[in-house]
Amino acid sequence: MIEDLEKLINFIQSEYNNITDKWENSINYKKINLKSNLVCDLIDNKENFNNIIQYRDFINENIIQLIMDFKQFNNENSKVNIRAKAKNSIEYKMENYIKNHENGRVPINKCFNDLFGIRIICGIELTKEQIMKLITDKFDKLKCIDSSKKEYKAMHIYFKKDNYSYQWELQVWNKSDEINNIKSHEKYKQDYVRWENESKGGNN
Repeated sequence: MIEDLEKLINFIQSEYNNITDKWENSINYKKINLKSNLVCDLIDNKENFNNIIQYRDFINENIIQLIMDFKQFNNENSKVNIRAKAKNSIEYKMENYIKNHENGRVPINKCFNDLFGIRIICGIELTKEQIMKLITDKFDKLKCIDSSKKEYKAMHIYFKKDNYSYQWELQVWNKSDEINNIKSHEKYKQDYVRWENESKGGNN
C-alpha cells in the first residue's frame, strides 16, 4: 500500500507542476504573494479574491482530464477521488477565517490550501508513522501534517511550488476511518449550508 501511495504522490507532483505551469502562462494569472497577503484583506481587495475564483475555474476547465488521469489509482487496495472547491465554499471559508481565525490575519495560502483536493482511501491500513517516513525519505519538500481531530482521522499532504502558487491537498484516509470521516465532513457541510441559507436570506 505504501508503494501505491508513493506512486500517487509522484503522479500528483507531476500533474501539479503541469497545471501550475499552464496557470502561470494563462491570461488570468496574477503574481500574488500568497504568504504575505492575508485573508482579511480579501474583502477589500476584490482583485485578489477574484484571482482565487479564477484559479478554481481554471482547475474546473481541466477537471475532466484530471478525473480520467486519476482513475488509474482505483484498484482493490485503494480508492481515489478528486474535486475543485466550490465558489460558495470558498466564500464560506473566507468568512469563517475572518470570524474565527485571528480575525483573518492568516496568509491566503494557509487558508486556501485545498482549492484542488485529492483523497486516497487505503484498503490496507497505513500508520501515520509510515506516511511521515515516506515523506521524509522521498518527498522532503512536501508538507505533511496529521490533521486528525475528534472523529476525523487523516494525514494531509500539501504540494506547493512557491509562495506565488496555490497549493493542492492530498488527504490520506484508511478504509476503517471512512465512515467517521464522512460524518465529520457532513457536520462541516451542515454549518456551510446553514451559512449559505442565512447569506441568501440576508440578500433578499
